[in-house]
Amino acid sequence: MSTRPRLTIVLPCFNEGSQIVRSLETLDGWFGSAAEVLIIDDGSSDDTAEQGRAFAASHDNVRVHRLPVNGGKGRAIRSAIPLASGELVLLMDSDLAYDRDSAQRAIDALAAADMAVGNRRHALSRYSVPVSLFGFLYRRHLVGWSFNACVRALLKIQLRDTQCGLKGFRREALERIGASLTTEGFAIDVEMFLVARALGLRLSEVPVHVTYRSAKTSVKLIRSGVAMAGELLRLAARRALGRYSPARVAAASAARSQPKPAARSAEESIR
Repeated sequence: MSTRPRLTIVLPCFNEGSQIVRSLETLDGWFGSAAEVLIIDDGSSDDTAEQGRAFAASHDNVRVHRLPVNGGKGRAIRSAIPLASGELVLLMDSDLAYDRDSAQRAIDALAAADMAVGNRRHALSRYSVPVSLFGFLYRRHLVGWSFNACVRALLKIQLRDTQCGLKGFRREALERIGASLTTEGFAIDVEMFLVARALGLRLSEVPVHVTYRSAKTSVKLIRSGVAMAGELLRLAARRALGRYSPARVAAASAARSQPKPAARSAEESIR
């Protein structure tokens, strides 16, 4: 794109070939060419990248960045940070479970905040779910509540919904956060809050309207829950060792801002 877009939308994807085009068409209807859309294919074994490239061939605002192997949500997001060129950056789940109004609320909140996060437990948040998925929604809610209770106890982060798949950033703030991120998996969201707190960034929570169309989810409630518990313990240990102290995080941010010589990457970035 010849000029810097106001908004970049980042879609981390893993084996989303069956629905990625539908999501891209929806985003095109919401924002048109005004938003840069960055697909991060996290080493999918299906045709996610090919489907994205086919769409990008007729949409100059869409780019596909393919990681050679599946590394997890954290790695996908970290790889997106230097690629996003918008003044504002919106992270969204690739199935677009959060509607247009939710996305706009996050964007609008960035007028007065450095980071805007969706909160599914906000009093004004709403769920749309088929009757057949009531049990799934209850289990997901229970696991999410338990996880956030652990986050509050271990890391003293008082947010009620760290794992919401809708988050917005001023690009400069995201770059500063990115300098201290190391987590590979789903606990990347928690690490973002640790770093943002150390940097003293302004944060805004926004209500969301989330729609669950099926019980298919990239977060397997039991298996991923165990993995995320391990990641939380590692984050707690790093915090105890001063890894997320304001001085350490500020130093990492300052070092990241220094120009570095260009280096070849094994990753593939394709428009």
